[in-house]
Amino acid sequence: MDYKRGDNPDKPGTTDPKPAADRGDGPDDVTPEGPVAFTAKLEICDSYPTHNGPLRFTNVLVNEGAGYSPGTGIFTCPQPGLYHFTVHASTYGRAQFMIYKNGQKVVSAYHTTLDDKKSQMASIGSVIQLSKGDEVWVDLWGACRNAIFVSKDNDTVFLGFRLG
Repeated sequence: MDYKRGDNPDKPGTTDPKPAADRGDGPDDVTPEGPVAFTAKLEICDSYPTHNGPLRFTNVLVNEGAGYSPGTGIFTCPQPGLYHFTVHASTYGRAQFMIYKNGQKVVSAYHTTLDDKKSQMASIGSVIQLSKGDEVWVDLWGACRNAIFVSKDNDTVFLGFRLG
């Protein structure tokens, strides 16, 4: 017997409007999750941080999926998958920062001012495979002040989004 799209071979004489993969009863059935994306900016009052550890970007512009916490500066993965993270930092002097995943360094940046003593942009980014509950943040290191800043003309941002 030949079946046409929509015919249900398990129940002869009936027609199912959806193919088997769309009915939720097969291994190919995939329920799409909502988007996950965030962009958060450093506040002017948090410029030139002197601490080690997570940098808190408290001015949240987008937090689709509610994974980013401005209180801690940590993104907690709500859905498994591949994610892209980027940090763009305005610097004036020495800046040392890295993207961490679950306490392990993924990528890092070390920046010093050029002889012309002008502000610069330092950026790092990476694609990271995450499981639900994994944590990602921007970490500072160094014995003294980091020259990461924000002004009316310059922003420092941390952003991430789920691919695909």
